[in-house]
Amino acid sequence: MDGVSGIVLAGGRGTRLGGVNKALLDIAGRTTLQRLLDTLAGLAPEMILVVNDESLARTPNVRIVRDPDPHAGVLPAMLAALEVATRPLSVLVACDMPFLNRTLLDWMVETGLDCDVVIPRVGEQLQPMHAVYRRDACRDAVAAALARGDRRMISFLDHLRVREVGEQELRRLDPELQSFFNINTREDLDRAREIAAAGSQPPAAPG
Repeated sequence: MDGVSGIVLAGGRGTRLGGVNKALLDIAGRTTLQRLLDTLAGLAPEMILVVNDESLARTPNVRIVRDPDPHAGVLPAMLAALEVATRPLSVLVACDMPFLNRTLLDWMVETGLDCDVVIPRVGEQLQPMHAVYRRDACRDAVAAALARGDRRMISFLDHLRVREVGEQELRRLDPELQSFFNINTREDLDRAREIAAAGSQPPAAPG
């Protein structure tokens, strides 16, 4: 889809994983970052990687953006990516979500043509780190939130056209909601490796 940028926020280190950058965790022979990039390939011709780790700055075939304030939460990193994105829509994901579902992302992008934000809700929790954002509207809204000192991840949504996607809709395309599996602990990492070994994760892209 020519109108889509992929944004991967890859600054997070796993404090409960010995401080390793979660983008570099190995799962069945591929890093979490490579799994993300493989899934986004074809969906997003422009790939933007927000980093604060020099080892990731050498990632090929992506546009590298430095996290302007690694200790200030996600919004400054998101704004930095939106400011350099050249496509009208951006798919934004976190680097510790190894089982993205390409079919679900395609559907979310199509849905995003008529609104500013497409954001899943799993249980009671919005999932802003697995969402589609309209570049111009969201860039301005995030900048305004930061200008007033509000760094909450969803603080900028109030004045945008937001389409929430509930679990029932999500499960039509991702029955086990594996898209939203993220790695925070050693147990999560072990489970991710079990899922990958069993071959039950979604394919990288449709055939």
